[in-house]
Amino acid sequence: MLRNRTNSVDYITYGTCKLSEIQRANEVRKMVKSGPSKREGYRKVEIIEGYDRWAPTYDGERNPLIALEEGITLDLIGDVRNQRVLDVGCGTGRYCELLAKRGAKVVGIDPSSKMLEYAKRKITPNCKFELHLGRIEDANFPSSNFNIVVSALTVGHMLELEPIIREVSRIIKSGGRLVVSDMHPYWFIHGFDYVKFLDGSRQEYRIPEYAHLLEEYWNLFRKFKFGIEDVKEPRIDDKLIEGFPNLIKYKGMPLALILKARKE
Repeated sequence: MLRNRTNSVDYITYGTCKLSEIQRANEVRKMVKSGPSKREGYRKVEIIEGYDRWAPTYDGERNPLIALEEGITLDLIGDVRNQRVLDVGCGTGRYCELLAKRGAKVVGIDPSSKMLEYAKRKITPNCKFELHLGRIEDANFPSSNFNIVVSALTVGHMLELEPIIREVSRIIKSGGRLVVSDMHPYWFIHGFDYVKFLDGSRQEYRIPEYAHLLEEYWNLFRKFKFGIEDVKEPRIDDKLIEGFPNLIKYKGMPLALILKARKE
């Protein structure tokens, strides 16, 4: 897939090659890069270090992807009353809190200890949920343990989806719902193969993202006995642009890919 081809494109030019062909080759090379770009002035960090650094400011930042994704993801999750829900990559507990307040019995898991520190602050007598430090592949949850599994804007940081989908297939109940949201693959063509944030000193950091096409999800869902029930590709519209005017040049472009599947 494109995300694994950072340095694997070779170019052979001949004396008769037109300038436009060389330019086109250069554009293609830009499109197949993987991980954060090589621009100056920022630091590249991997997922755990990145989110540990981001945790103190994460909840306070306005994020257009979250603004567009959240309502649709909640609609696809549906009724959660008395349902046992796993939030994979729960971060600061955004969905843990939202779903617990809607009556779910929520378990969150995340590899960033700093993000979980902020998630714990959302636990109250009227909003209780359970938190685990680590990755879902290593957590060893009991089989057929959850009615619903949610993974919001997390799997884009994973180069390979299969280990996650395999483990979800084991721990979710038959008939259980899986809802996954991801940054839309469209953005990787434009060089946005990272998420970025600034720390307190205004130092910019970038965490790599990897493109996962609908075909990849489709094949893995079939392999692990999930049936796709819905696919959403919300686009940047006037309402979102009101809050984030810098997105106006991308109006009409898909920002997120959100899927709902059911375990057979």
